[in-house]
Amino acid sequence: MRQIRIFISQLMTCISGYVQGVGKHISKNNTSSYLAEGRLAEVLALIQVLAYDRNTSRSEEGLIDELKSKPDSANSWVDLGKSHPEFFRVRYEDDENEGSKVNRVSLIARYVLPHESIKGKKIRPQLEPGIVNKIMEIAIEIHDRQENRSERWKIVIPMIVAIVSAAASIVAALIRSGT
Repeated sequence: MRQIRIFISQLMTCISGYVQGVGKHISKNNTSSYLAEGRLAEVLALIQVLAYDRNTSRSEEGLIDELKSKPDSANSWVDLGKSHPEFFRVRYEDDENEGSKVNRVSLIARYVLPHESIKGKKIRPQLEPGIVNKIMEIAIEIHDRQENRSERWKIVIPMIVAIVSAAASIVAALIRSGT
C-alpha cells in the first residue's frame, strides 16, 4: 500500500511538472510575432509596399505616408520589420532629404537583387507578382503554424485531467480494498 502511495505521489509530481512546462510553452507562443492581433495583415501590407514601390527601402515616415497609418500590432513599421527578420531588413542609413540618418526597412528578397546606380542611388527592380505571392503565402503559412502551435495545449490539458482522474480512482479503489 505504501508503494502505491509513493508511486501516485511521484506520478502527480511528474504530471504537475509537465503541466507547468506546458504553461511555459503556451506563454512563449503567445508572444510569437504572428499571433499579435492584426499582425499578419500588416506584414502582408508591408511586403507589398516594399516589393512594388519604386524605392527599395522606406523610412518610417515613408511607410506611414504610403500605408496611411501606423501599425496596430507594433509601435512602428520599423519595429514590425525588426520583428520579422525572415522577410525584412532594417538598416540605419543616410536620409537624402534631411541629411541625417534614419532606420529604413527593405524586403530581403528585393534587396539582394542586382542594382543600378542612378544619381548615386541604388535602384533595384520591383519583384515579379509570382514571387510576391509566394512570399505572402509563406507569411500566411508561418502565421498558421504559430497559431496551431499556440493551441496545442487545448488537447494536452484534457488528457492530463483524465490521467489524474484515473489515477485518483485507482488510488481510491486500492485504499477501499485495503481497509
